Amino acid sequence: MPRIREYRRIDFGTDMIAEALRTCIADIIRLEMPDAELDHVRMAEAETGEDEMAEDAVIVARWRRAGGLYRDCAMDAEEVTAVLIGWCRLAGIPLPKGGEKALEPAADGVTLIIRQRGLAPASALH
Repeated sequence: MPRIREYRRIDFGTDMIAEALRTCIADIIRLEMPDAELDHVRMAEAETGEDEMAEDAVIVARWRRAGGLYRDCAMDAEEVTAVLIGWCRLAGIPLPKGGEKALEPAADGVTLIIRQRGLAPASALH
């Protein structure tokens, strides 16, 4: 019996990543910093020197606290993937639970890649 393969690419620009962060982890951040608001998101670059970012950082979100204080939060690919999947769920975009998920860099953000192999054909259409 032939198997079906599914492959999806969902592009997220930095504006959409920021929206996903606001929507999906703002409550978590607020537990740590109750007065924090997301200021902006930038793609992480390989930085050198004393203020070196973690090599596996994908994005850096800058949170603004009352009084003008800022805190940068570096997120790795696993954390960014979880946030984007959470945003897709809230936005009503169906994603396979069992699919392999990965991130690829894009021009202005990241691309969420979802691969699902070995799906059996559905016996009936909905």
